[in-house]
Amino acid sequence: MADTDAHTLLPQTEAWLRAVPGLSYPQALVTQFPRIANQLAEVRHDPEALRAAFHELLHDHRGGRRGFPFDVLMNLMALREALVKDDTPPEVDDATKWVS
Repeated sequence: MADTDAHTLLPQTEAWLRAVPGLSYPQALVTQFPRIANQLAEVRHDPEALRAAFHELLHDHRGGRRGFPFDVLMNLMALREALVKDDTPPEVDDATKWVS
């Protein structure tokens, strides 16, 4: 990815997200985590890379991660369902309240 500010949503990312069929614009994601939206946009044409990116975002492989705010999580899940046709519900780890 080109050097960009982690807090800046790229214009091409915004255009892509507004054009995804069947998806409401993920406002919480782009406002709170524009870097993640940009990263997803970068791999959007590679289905395996996109699936892997969602897997890394939505599963705690390192332990102790805080997870995402609920509105961002819902945006990510809607985006994952629209793009990779995966609507697997998240699992909640009751010990940490991590949603994955």
